Amino acid sequence: MDAGARAALSERIADRLIALPEWRAARVVHLYIGAVEGEVETRAIALDALQAGKRVACPRVEPGSEHLDHYEIHALDDLVESPRGLWEPDPARSDPLDPKAIDLVLVPGLAFDREGHRLGFGAGYYDRFLARAGAPAVGLAFSLQIVGSVPHSARDVPVDWIVTESETIPCRANRESLEQGAPSEAEP
Repeated sequence: MDAGARAALSERIADRLIALPEWRAARVVHLYIGAVEGEVETRAIALDALQAGKRVACPRVEPGSEHLDHYEIHALDDLVESPRGLWEPDPARSDPLDPKAIDLVLVPGLAFDREGHRLGFGAGYYDRFLARAGAPAVGLAFSLQIVGSVPHSARDVPVDWIVTESETIPCRANRESLEQGAPSEAEP
């Protein structure tokens, strides 16, 4: 996907996300900034959240750590570029945040299925974080990243919704339907 198409589709995803009741109700949102190739861009989402008076938390990975650290930013200027090309909070300009304070988490991924399982880069940072945070999670994805099935294990934590440029997928409801033996939204 070229940069122009990625930016345009990311903007449509942002518009759909901002229309969600869960987004409107959230006072503290957690999101990644500076997507790597293949991930939805989130700068516009962060700016919208800050302008709306929401508290914005972003992840930071310390070298050698197996966990994400979380910092509240007050402006995009509170971010610095990491060696991996992501923008992370500068601890000197942002405040540590307890993950339990987060109301909604935006999750990146390379591929998702309709039950909310995701394929990331394999380090497990988001799975460990989501297991502790307890906040609802929204996967951000382009429609072409939605696949029939993503391999997953008991350690993997699925998202509750996926927002693409063309739809909002109710992953939690799809999983509950499957558990009850009913066809999911993904099945005819």
